[in-house]
Amino acid sequence: MSPQSYLARMAIFGLLFGLIVVLLNWLVDPYAIFEVKRIPGFNQNKIDINNFTALSKKYQSQSGTYNALIVGNSRVELGISPSHHCFAEAGLQVYNVGLPGAGIRTQLQYALNIMYQQPVQRVLLSLDFSDFLSRSNQINDAVIPLASVEENQLEYLPSGKVNPSRFGVKVVDYYKSLFSLDSLVSSIVTVAGQGRHGTDRERSGFNPAKDFADAVYVEGSKALFDQKMHNLEKKYSQTWFLPDRNSQADNSYADIASFLAISGDRGVEVTLFTNPFHESYWALLQRHRLMPLYERWLQDIKALARVSGADMGALQLWNFSEDSIYIHEMVPATAVENEPLSWFWEPAHYKKELGDLMVNAMLAKDCAVAVSLGRQVVP
Repeated sequence: MSPQSYLARMAIFGLLFGLIVVLLNWLVDPYAIFEVKRIPGFNQNKIDINNFTALSKKYQSQSGTYNALIVGNSRVELGISPSHHCFAEAGLQVYNVGLPGAGIRTQLQYALNIMYQQPVQRVLLSLDFSDFLSRSNQINDAVIPLASVEENQLEYLPSGKVNPSRFGVKVVDYYKSLFSLDSLVSSIVTVAGQGRHGTDRERSGFNPAKDFADAVYVEGSKALFDQKMHNLEKKYSQTWFLPDRNSQADNSYADIASFLAISGDRGVEVTLFTNPFHESYWALLQRHRLMPLYERWLQDIKALARVSGADMGALQLWNFSEDSIYIHEMVPATAVENEPLSWFWEPAHYKKELGDLMVNAMLAKDCAVAVSLGRQVVP
């Protein structure tokens, strides 16, 4: 074989292999970017998506039409299901844009990116005390207002302008999803790992917590509680500050106010809400003397909601972090397999069953359901 023939065959082989890789990655769609048809036993569960949720939620919402958003961190991604019947009764098609580990600004930027591309009429925005805590109380002179951000990794900037870097961002994202070795590995892991349990994200962005259920089945609820409490103890043993809502030490309050102003201008109805936590979480905050900061934070949120509500009109604030019968659920004293709690996966993440009660409250005016959890504090 001549060198020319050898090189030609290698080029053809490389091209065919590349096309097969791209086709496989597109069909499996391991990061739920393209939302091609999900086939049971092949690509239905997105087994390897946990580390790629931020990438997925840039694009997944564009595979359908949504007029309502659930915004927040991993708590709402796990706890507030878009399939709740009250959403449908209220005429809402809901996408859950909850982002694990994301700060407030990132959560709001993702929400606005979807709002500029979808006919969003309603937003349920989760507010978490932990997202407002800071390791420093120094003034931050580099704070840039949310609406003035000129660069991000999304299609639209918070101001509503098209991101000038969107083409380059999309090229990189599509390369990660279709052409890279990592995506090929993810596709293989996804196909090989199909089953009743395992990581997943539904088309609506909701995390059905199959991996949590699997962990409970194998190790029991106590193991999840112990592991989470260990991590929380390590986190909250450090010194934390809560900047005042009018302070330049933090931009979180200003970002929320800016988001509410943009939503009001677009005629979007916003419901703010706090999250429930298991009693063990509250006991931990008490031990580390953080409850006074929590109480001040809650008053700041109420004040912010009242001011913004006066300007917007259609704004509610629901408090689900108050004491209730649901947060005192007993954790097994020993590692008993296959005994999930009714309302919590672990101290900081509630289950869909508790999230359903929260939706009952927030949509009670649109849905004939009983309200057994939470209190509306604004208006």
